[in-house]
Amino acid sequence: MSKIFLKLVLLAIFTSTLFSAGKVTGAAMHETPSWFKQSFLDISEDVAEASEANKHVMLFLDLDGCPYCTKMMQESFVNENATQSYIKKHFDVININVKGSREIAWNEDKSYTEKELAAMLNVPYSPTVLFLDGDKNIVVRLNGYRNPAKFLQILEYVNTKEYKNMKLTEYLNKVQNKTLYTLKDNKHFQNINNLSTVKSPLAIIFEDGSCFDCKRYHDITFKNKEVDEAMSEFTVVRLDATSDKKITTPEGKTISVKDWVKELNLDYRPGMLLYNEGKLQNTVDALLYSFHFKELLRYVSNKEYKNFDNYLAYLSYIQGVLLNEGKNIDLSN
Repeated sequence: MSKIFLKLVLLAIFTSTLFSAGKVTGAAMHETPSWFKQSFLDISEDVAEASEANKHVMLFLDLDGCPYCTKMMQESFVNENATQSYIKKHFDVININVKGSREIAWNEDKSYTEKELAAMLNVPYSPTVLFLDGDKNIVVRLNGYRNPAKFLQILEYVNTKEYKNMKLTEYLNKVQNKTLYTLKDNKHFQNINNLSTVKSPLAIIFEDGSCFDCKRYHDITFKNKEVDEAMSEFTVVRLDATSDKKITTPEGKTISVKDWVKELNLDYRPGMLLYNEGKLQNTVDALLYSFHFKELLRYVSNKEYKNFDNYLAYLSYIQGVLLNEGKNIDLSN
């Protein structure tokens, strides 16, 4: 599908959905807390001011209507809890709308609109949280929602500058509570040690005892009928992210599961790798509700990555198709 043809298709779908019976539910709006930094949107100046106060700059990049943004904003920035208190004390938070038009000075020579800056920083998801050190280097990037307790551990990692000594995955392995979750089974899970032999679409799921969101996936997402159907197109292998068990990766490398996770720098659980045609096509490193998770599986298993530049382009297309067919879309479960 050529890009010009794709744009015409998207335009036609968008126009027709204005009159379609399908509705989107579950989108959520949120406001920026009043205690966020009142920035003049000169990032170099913001970083300098934060460094003088022995703080880091946190960029919270979000999108209107994003349910994950609203959930994280409410739980970690609005609610009065340990996470909010820690943020207020140690970070200067700047909110950036990934589709916004405000002008942001990144340095003396470069200014961008919010949308352009998000593209320059390669921000594919919302929310995305970026932590900047005194030299404006991105020391930690979080793609997507994090639970307040896990977010607090990451905040401590950044504030104490442990990023100078170890990867985030190493740090979390030391400090996280490993008794929060007991690994659950699923009818789709297969016990395969040599993943390079799998010829079908392959989903590799990493869980461990510290997982905040694993129970939710098993109790809600995996039980969703459409998710279950989409998972059936994959060979699904679940691995304990803390295990010393040796496996062979799809690329043919023999390594322990624990060392592979460290190499991947995959801090989120359940983290997932989605392969097709022997290649890694997408990584899941944040919470996805059923609709988005199901469509990501279909994007990979149906080889839609050959037709679209990325998953978000496909998602925009398929959402328009479904609405045009009069189908409702729930973004919240």
